[in-house]
Amino acid sequence: MSASQQAPFASDYKIVSFIVFSHSMDKPVNIVKHVAEIEIFENIEYPYLTGNCVVKDDLRLSDTLFLNGTEYVEVTFESQGEEGHILTKTFTMASGLDAIKTADNTEVLTINLVESCYFHSNMMKINNAYTGTPDVIISKILKDSLNLDVNLPTSLPFQKTMKIVIPFLTPFAACEFVRERMSTEIGLPYFLFATMNTNNINLVSFEDMLRTPAWNAKTPYVYSSSFNQKTSDPRKQDSIFNVARYESRNKNNVLSLMKSGSVAGSHAITNMTTGQSAEYNFNVEELFSDLVNLNIINEDNNPIYSSNYFFLGKRMSEYNIKNVHRVVLNDTYNEVNNLNQEETTAAFRLDACNHAIRKMIFKNAINIRVPGRPYLTGVNASIGRQIAFVYPANNTNLLSNSNVTDRDLQDKKRSGTYVIYSTRHSFVETKHQIDLSCVKLGNPK
Repeated sequence: MSASQQAPFASDYKIVSFIVFSHSMDKPVNIVKHVAEIEIFENIEYPYLTGNCVVKDDLRLSDTLFLNGTEYVEVTFESQGEEGHILTKTFTMASGLDAIKTADNTEVLTINLVESCYFHSNMMKINNAYTGTPDVIISKILKDSLNLDVNLPTSLPFQKTMKIVIPFLTPFAACEFVRERMSTEIGLPYFLFATMNTNNINLVSFEDMLRTPAWNAKTPYVYSSSFNQKTSDPRKQDSIFNVARYESRNKNNVLSLMKSGSVAGSHAITNMTTGQSAEYNFNVEELFSDLVNLNIINEDNNPIYSSNYFFLGKRMSEYNIKNVHRVVLNDTYNEVNNLNQEETTAAFRLDACNHAIRKMIFKNAINIRVPGRPYLTGVNASIGRQIAFVYPANNTNLLSNSNVTDRDLQDKKRSGTYVIYSTRHSFVETKHQIDLSCVKLGNPK
């Protein structure tokens, strides 16, 4: 990756080919010269990519190809660094979003793209029984139905071997049905996702994401409005880790977290097989304390959430904010668990932890725009990976202090190490830019 960042280049990327396969033609056609813009989206919640493209039609493409919504395209990108890398992705042209006539003989088409595996998933429903740990079951579903391989997680899920009958769902919906029950031993969730730079589907625990160091730890992204006002070429080395745009909206919504049951609450589980009930009280501060003790939130950071709010002598987390009552049916199979079966109250608590973390990660979420050169190398540096980010502190007095340190100049709430949650790759003319949506669980001390 570093080699591709050594010198400026005439372009960030090259679209080698944009080959359309249509049922109305005997041979595929390469329309790469007519493609003006491509956007591709990644998200750790989805095991497939989506996107759209803008095509200039001045050769009767629309009525020659007879676009039907079942055509598919093979898009090949080449990175333009010193170590150029080729990436090829296959998309189905799912729908035409817009068509604008720019002259009597020309038109601009906007086409919606979905990765072909998602299109194939929606063509079928499965109603099969599977036995194994959740990660193995997901791998079997994707291999059997869509011939997709899965990069299995480093940290195995806490849940034991189980038997499950998929209730007539699409393969991707079936995987989500299983994945939402998965958690690590401490209760952190798993994510199933696809990336631009990997061919296999990735199944990764949030714990592994947090334990993997930021790939740019030595050269963090920095937001500098003064730098952005310069006319510096964004492809040069000094711009690779510059943040062109920063945004953070509707964050720290503790009221919403309370309503969702992510702060505290009383939980009860009734086993319909035996008629017995188990109860526990969930407190998210206890979960964050465990994350700190296990160094998942490292010693240089404080948890993003604290309930140091008192009313009538009680902390916020001591109130019964939400009641949750679940009904399960244990021992439906001989000598193996079903999907919802657990053996202890502590194991049932992992569901509440899983739910809370999936809500909490957005408390201090940010959106930033960065150059795309490090993200087209064949090695995933985007979703599911951590990045280091520095946001300057809003204190002009520090600039005149000779004893001030670099850490003093950082906004300790907005700066820190983030996990990339989703991305928007924008390929326009010669520039590749990425909008990153990033989340975290700790703020620098």
